[in-house]
Amino acid sequence: MLCLKYYQFSIDVITKIGYLYFREHKTIDEIKQTLHKLQISRSEINLLYQAYLALTTANKQQDTTYLNKIKANGGIILALDGVQPEKGNETLWILKDHNTKQTLLAKNLSTADRDSIASLLREIKALDIPVKGIISDGQRSIRLAVKQEFPGVPHQLCHFHFLRNIARPISEMDRALKVDLKKKVRGIKPIEQNVAFKTDKQSQLIFKYCQAIRFALQDDGCYPLEPGGLKLYHRLRRIQQSLTLDLKVHPNLELEKLLRKLSIVDELKPQYRRVKRLQCLIFEANNILKQSVNSGKVEADMLAYFEKLTKIQFRRREDRVGVNNVLRFMASYWEGLFCHYDYMEIPRTNNDLERFIGKLKVTHRKTTGRASCQGFVVRYGAYVALLDDSLGQGEVLFRLRLVEYGAFRRWFCQIRAFRGRLSLKRSLSMNFDVCIRALELEWAKIPVW
Repeated sequence: MLCLKYYQFSIDVITKIGYLYFREHKTIDEIKQTLHKLQISRSEINLLYQAYLALTTANKQQDTTYLNKIKANGGIILALDGVQPEKGNETLWILKDHNTKQTLLAKNLSTADRDSIASLLREIKALDIPVKGIISDGQRSIRLAVKQEFPGVPHQLCHFHFLRNIARPISEMDRALKVDLKKKVRGIKPIEQNVAFKTDKQSQLIFKYCQAIRFALQDDGCYPLEPGGLKLYHRLRRIQQSLTLDLKVHPNLELEKLLRKLSIVDELKPQYRRVKRLQCLIFEANNILKQSVNSGKVEADMLAYFEKLTKIQFRRREDRVGVNNVLRFMASYWEGLFCHYDYMEIPRTNNDLERFIGKLKVTHRKTTGRASCQGFVVRYGAYVALLDDSLGQGEVLFRLRLVEYGAFRRWFCQIRAFRGRLSLKRSLSMNFDVCIRALELEWAKIPVW
């Protein structure tokens, strides 16, 4: 119970390392410093936190007490989503119960076709707990897999993903507006430098105006409902109005220069109006979906909205493309947009799972200091997703001591296999020919019987 077979350090040390790495986000060097009395090496720490992942995964498989909480709720509200990796890597799929926030399954899949996703859903079926509802994005393979494995179960498509998809061309137009605004307004730097170290009141206020402009430029918004281009235009227009009023009170040369930089707001007014008119269509769709009424009312309102869009005439090609995109995605998503209103337990967005996935990425960046989390997704994401933040270090230690060695070994070998595949990719990228030659030499060493 104290030590894993063939391991130099006991399970309490493994638990401590895992807790420091995955809960307190310590780096390997910081853990080495914390455990300096053990005289443990960096490579040993790296090996032991992999052992921690294998132990917790094995414990998750044999300890099914969390299923009692789900049964008490009458069934599973299943949320599923995939973490998209870089090209050529595997996708991490996470399936959680929405009500209890328990991760039911986490797996890496090389393909996201219907059969692969259906295999995940079959593992959920094997839990022998009824699935009351499902929430996901509108990916076609997910919808086909759900129809295959859970026919008749309400399947809500995420409203946030729907809005983001219908707004895509309009969001691109908004980004173009933002770029055009920034090109001219970035020229405030000479004005800013001229007044930065002056102590008179006017210069200090002009410097603050420059800071306000810089703040406006740094806010990219949040698509689809907080478009950055419209937000930047509104803020620059407000600063322009303020500067115009100031010039009437106290004329100033630097203030006039700053105001001339903001003349781009007037030049881009037609573009702004066009983007705003199209963006209002997205706001209208969101207002319809936000209603707390039955599905019949929401569906009728969406149908009226759909018919209104078909009658709108636009002269510009970009405007027609934007509206046609809205119509296309509405038709595609229609079947799964309205389950939430008759089954209030099913959320209307999959944002809880999205935030959970975001937390996994942020945690890894905090721990390693690296911007990219793709290696983490391939190697450890499926295992880290199963960690339960609610458990203290003592309770984790108690549970890990009960894990059978055979179960631990199976999961540990899978983790090491992930690392082996990643090492091969790295070797191929560094020197492809040498790596292939090494494979030839390994093949030549195989004895012929």
